[in-house]
Amino acid sequence: MALTPADAASFADRWYAAWNAGDLDGIMACYDDAIEHSSPFIARFNGTDDHTLRGIAVVREYFRRAFERNPTPAGVVRFSPMHVMTGQESVILVYRRMSGEIAAEVFFLNGAGRIVRSVSHYR
Repeated sequence: MALTPADAASFADRWYAAWNAGDLDGIMACYDDAIEHSSPFIARFNGTDDHTLRGIAVVREYFRRAFERNPTPAGVVRFSPMHVMTGQESVILVYRRMSGEIAAEVFFLNGAGRIVRSVSHYR
């Protein structure tokens, strides 16, 4: 599936809106059931050496716990978009986190526009 800049922007809008609203169901609607999600935080928060989660239920639980660890009042922006980059089958989102740190995530999308693989990067 070749993505267009409009596809990437539409995906970014959905992803940011769900995260910034604290809408776990909306977030998970962006992900395919067979999602593989990698992040440097996974090992730390899960008490394991593994940096990759596999499957929608496991990723959902991880994100649910992330909301518990980082509560915010309703309506508070969690991520401030900076850049959207379009690849053939992937989108890179660069954003500022609530902490002020910059993050980048690479999302590989399937034909339905759902994330099948994501890789998080933090500075």
